[in-house]
Amino acid sequence: MNAYFLTAVLLAATAPLFEAQTLDGRTTIGPIVEISPVKLDDGQPCYRVTIDTAAGPMSLHTNKLLQLSSVEKPAERPEVSAVRVELLDGSSVAAADYTVHGDRFALVLPNNHIVDLPVATVSAVRVQPHAATLADQWSRILAMQLDADVLVVCNGDVLNYHSGVLHDVTDKVVRFEIDGEVLPIKRPKVFGLIYRRSADESLPEPICELTDATGSRWSVRSLELTDEGDICLSTPCGAAVVCQLSQVVQIDFSRGKVIYLSNLMPQSVEFVPFFGTNGAMPLLDRFFAIRNDVNLESAPLRLRGVQYSKGLAMHSRTKVVYRLPGRFSRFKAIAGIDDGVRPHGNLRLVISGDERVLLDIVLTGADQPVPIDLDVAGVRRITVLVDFASELDVADHLDLCNARVIK
Repeated sequence: MNAYFLTAVLLAATAPLFEAQTLDGRTTIGPIVEISPVKLDDGQPCYRVTIDTAAGPMSLHTNKLLQLSSVEKPAERPEVSAVRVELLDGSSVAAADYTVHGDRFALVLPNNHIVDLPVATVSAVRVQPHAATLADQWSRILAMQLDADVLVVCNGDVLNYHSGVLHDVTDKVVRFEIDGEVLPIKRPKVFGLIYRRSADESLPEPICELTDATGSRWSVRSLELTDEGDICLSTPCGAAVVCQLSQVVQIDFSRGKVIYLSNLMPQSVEFVPFFGTNGAMPLLDRFFAIRNDVNLESAPLRLRGVQYSKGLAMHSRTKVVYRLPGRFSRFKAIAGIDDGVRPHGNLRLVISGDERVLLDIVLTGADQPVPIDLDVAGVRRITVLVDFASELDVADHLDLCNARVIK
């Protein structure tokens, strides 16, 4: 019995089940027994993932893989993750503690593993537990373009921020320089830290994103499955992390392979009201504008009781054109009249690729949602037209859920 076969047998006997989903829609379920680098003809980084299925081991290359998802999701452990650290490589890490000494930071993970990296790789740190009442304020401060480090303090239900220079962080204080004076700010008063970063910093491209049971989302540059059944990964920032396979929720390889239309800026948008006017009506245009990832009432997209987090909401008569950022093979979506107006609604949906009609159907509020799967090989522009049908424009609220292009 060779070493690989023995390792595969031992891992398969104890490892959790994962579902592998490929770009062409196939799924495979079984324990993961191998993740190792391979060389492709084009020189792009790629890995071989071997899954022990009922029919025997099956190997998949990650350039054709969409995601690996745990069949039985591990229980989340938010109680051990008071700190949230955002790294420049896109990793968002749940941690038990965060300290800084000089130009290095130490990040204590919930499993007591310590990540040591340069402070220059940190974007922001929320040092207090998540508070829903403060989440919007924190997000707004993060989005600001400030030419300095920022210390954020909490006064009741209000976050205040101060510009200066961040120094050492201990379990007791945050040393913050303001107007040339370094002040020891008691850590319980500090809500978050934001580090000034230059816009020209570049890092290697990640190959995937790994989400674990603590809620951490690791941007992954390389990964490997050890003989003990652990995932060893490195991030573009240089962090080396070990994660038990049993604590992995998902490994997402879709970056660059799947793009949602709601994440693209339209090349053009045209709205024509049913009762036409001679002049422009900006207020009407805004009222019936395309909505991204919500319905036309700014509520969740919902078709026949199923809620979707991604998609477009459009009213008749609206025409939108998207220029695709690359070459893709399939366009997929689920189309229907939003639950908020059913059983009303009657519209025509036309989807074209480079002026060639790919789909032309009528949808009503009485219809079941329609799955869409179109060949867009070679297509550079996708046009979505929601047109009038037989009942004026009453309740013509189209939800084009999970509208995406796939390589």
